[in-house]
Amino acid sequence: MKKYVGIILLLLSASCLSAQEQLSLDKQAAIYYTKYDFAKAASLYERIAAKRKEKTATLVLERLASSYREMNQYAASAGWYEKLLARPDAAADARLYYGDMLMSLGKYPEAKAAYTQYAQTLPQQEAVKNRLAGCDAAPGWIASPTPVFISNVARLNTSKSDWGATYYPNGIVFTSDTLYRNQLENGSHFNRNKYGRTNRDYYGLYVGDTANYGSVYIKDFSPSFNWSRYHVGPAAFDKDYRTAYVTMTYPQRRIPGVKEHRVTYGYRRLELFSSEKDKDGKWGKPVPFPYNKADQYSVGHAALSNDGNTLYFASDMPGGVGGTDIWYSEKQGDGKWGTPINCGPAINSPGDEEFPTIAPDGSLFFSSKGWTGMGGFDIFHATGSKAQWSTPENLRYPTNSPTDDFYFVTGSNGTTYLSSNRPGGKGSDDIYSITTPETYTLKKITPGLVIPFTGVVCPPLGDACIYIYNKQREIGWCFVGAPGREINMMLEKDTDYEIRVTYPNGRQQRMEFNTRGMTEGQPLKKDICF
Repeated sequence: MKKYVGIILLLLSASCLSAQEQLSLDKQAAIYYTKYDFAKAASLYERIAAKRKEKTATLVLERLASSYREMNQYAASAGWYEKLLARPDAAADARLYYGDMLMSLGKYPEAKAAYTQYAQTLPQQEAVKNRLAGCDAAPGWIASPTPVFISNVARLNTSKSDWGATYYPNGIVFTSDTLYRNQLENGSHFNRNKYGRTNRDYYGLYVGDTANYGSVYIKDFSPSFNWSRYHVGPAAFDKDYRTAYVTMTYPQRRIPGVKEHRVTYGYRRLELFSSEKDKDGKWGKPVPFPYNKADQYSVGHAALSNDGNTLYFASDMPGGVGGTDIWYSEKQGDGKWGTPINCGPAINSPGDEEFPTIAPDGSLFFSSKGWTGMGGFDIFHATGSKAQWSTPENLRYPTNSPTDDFYFVTGSNGTTYLSSNRPGGKGSDDIYSITTPETYTLKKITPGLVIPFTGVVCPPLGDACIYIYNKQREIGWCFVGAPGREINMMLEKDTDYEIRVTYPNGRQQRMEFNTRGMTEGQPLKKDICF
């Protein structure tokens, strides 16, 4: 996930860069970097570093590492941070970011070492404590996955960025920078603008109509939104799907300009808009949320309470706990939205919280970089409302991963979607579905795990969820099957277990076994075959 459109500043150049031919390579690179055009900035700084080698300025190394970090190219960024940290004049934050990149690569011991060194300079910083806690917790979560099966929704995903799936009658509305609208005969315009951070097209909203025998027909969601030259999405709806709340970078807003190196540019932040559907089923003109203030902060990523009276959203407006926070606004007697109120420190950390969604039971799912996690954005769950919430609970692996995991949407039909840029997807961000073999909770247990178990997965079970279920404790662990894979874990003695195999299509098979009469340390091996 790129620093998402949603809450991060979007830079819009207001003049042509043709004059750069007369500028030095350093100034050209600086212009692109200042404009958040990280792909072009990194390319130029790479040329500078290759030309000057050991004489490369610390600033060049810093901006190379930062550019690749902003583009979520973790390995490249970590490599440049390593070079940067060899310099005595490297900024202290470089070690923090280096740890972040290592954590997103799943290199937890190395990340912990970087964070520990950084913490020596700021030992009271809460964000470092939570990162260190994540380095300790993540390997255990990976070793004991929760019982869910994660599947790439290949019919929606492309080689670019697709995310933010939410339910819509007979389909799914999602956000994409692939520009399907250019391929459709529906009168949509061709968007020639490029988003400098990714050097790809801006996001738009699309609907995948899955009602026709499982086939998927992807089209523009609505010209009421996708006419914008810049980012559009994600979207949230009321329970009747008559009102939409859409995040946009509004193109007609005038923004102040700043001139530097012969280039004028300005900041264009996100805003929240609502739209009503008319009697013919068409979405009306978007109406701005009354608390948008694009010259100072961003507002976006809306989520509506089940009764429609509380609107949650993410914003970096003043008065928050830190970074980007989740806020809420209550509907007043006259139908207008009241002054935003911060959801408070039970939900918001000194880091970033974004992508709130409300489940059918009224609980909250959101993504955070501030609480203890596996790296990047992790998905959390909390119960409550407004400014009163339970302690956020990390959904752990495999729902979360070392990379960015976000926009967790549950439906009344039991289907769940999330978005992630984890390895193995089709593009930079993909939409995934979650199948839960059995209802589960994330309750913590401390059993006497003394029986070493090895399960050998037979070839026909590739891509299935191999669920090892403790019948006494009513809890289990899901492992993704792969031909010939060995599942290694520790079990309790004198306990009944069940192996439940759940295939991607939902079909299940079961096998029972137990550890009764076994002694501590006695190995147990089973072939998982049906």
